[in-house]
Amino acid sequence: MIKRFAVLALALSLATTTRAASADDPVIAAATDLTGDVLFLESGAPGMILVVVRGDGTFIRGYGETEKGNGITPDGTSLVRLNSITKVFTTEVLASLATERKLSLADPLQSFAPEAKVPAFEGRPITLLDLATYSGALPREMGHAPEGTNPRAWPTRDDRWSWLGTYTLPWAPGTVTSYSNVGFDLLADAVGAAGGAPYSQLLRSHVTTPLGMADTGLSPTPEQCARLMIGSGLGGPATCVDTQATGGSGGLYSTGNDMARWLRHNVTATSGALALSHAVYRQRQSMPAAIGFDEASPMAGLALGWVALAAKGNEPAMLAKSGGGAGFMSYVAFAPGRDVGVFVVISSIDFAAFSALTSTTHKLISALATR
Repeated sequence: MIKRFAVLALALSLATTTRAASADDPVIAAATDLTGDVLFLESGAPGMILVVVRGDGTFIRGYGETEKGNGITPDGTSLVRLNSITKVFTTEVLASLATERKLSLADPLQSFAPEAKVPAFEGRPITLLDLATYSGALPREMGHAPEGTNPRAWPTRDDRWSWLGTYTLPWAPGTVTSYSNVGFDLLADAVGAAGGAPYSQLLRSHVTTPLGMADTGLSPTPEQCARLMIGSGLGGPATCVDTQATGGSGGLYSTGNDMARWLRHNVTATSGALALSHAVYRQRQSMPAAIGFDEASPMAGLALGWVALAAKGNEPAMLAKSGGGAGFMSYVAFAPGRDVGVFVVISSIDFAAFSALTSTTHKLISALATR
């Protein structure tokens, strides 16, 4: 408690010096004023970006520094790695192709790589829905890059599909939810096959270009790299490189400005591809196990890439997704039907701080949501 009061006092004293803000909604500004300062100071990260949307209102604030010691405050143009938040972009493209009838969620993965061997469990195949809900019976990763291989360019599509042909499923797909990065990269491969173009191109045509998200992608330019915040903590920062090798699972770069556009796109959705993406397909109570998910925010179910959180006390039901790696930890959550969403990213890998970050995000959404 003493530490908490000390953080509050420091937040008040630094409130005018640690942030660069953009806002057009005074209610959001009032709700986030002290909350954002406390969140940043408790994170211990060199920098943080907070984005809040509420109806037509937008709030984007940067805290700290883009790199420790450089004195430059991050803002809505600062580039960050989204890491696993990438997955809900992948499923949005998936849902878009489903509405165009170029694929069905029930399609077997095998249909999109007839030349490859895709394992099944006692005749039960892996479907696109299984992959999109972390229930494809696949491991988190394929393993480590072979010696002499550039880890930033591994695995390639051929590497993934060759490995898949050697893998034995431990249980039937669709029965256990187990977090899998390789599953989402295979899903992106399948989406590319269904859409008749590389996944990165489909991401641009179906999501980022229509929304004006010019800084969101897998292949940053030198100008964009110059705006990259430098991560810290476990594993150290990653350099600014092409990340198409992990384009479906964790490779996306973005900015606060772009994430504000994308958040509003999600919180106002009532039909079409996002209705498919936000629907809950796997109920937690029907799953005998949920492996690799954050129990600080217990899931109620799984949408396409999104984790569904049940209403709790004053907190409304939410859809959420977290990400971590390359020196960043990120979190996005919104309350469907309440027109409120939050995105936050810190330039540090710190799991203790991340638990507090998710809890505070939920409280902020609760404070701004209509009841």
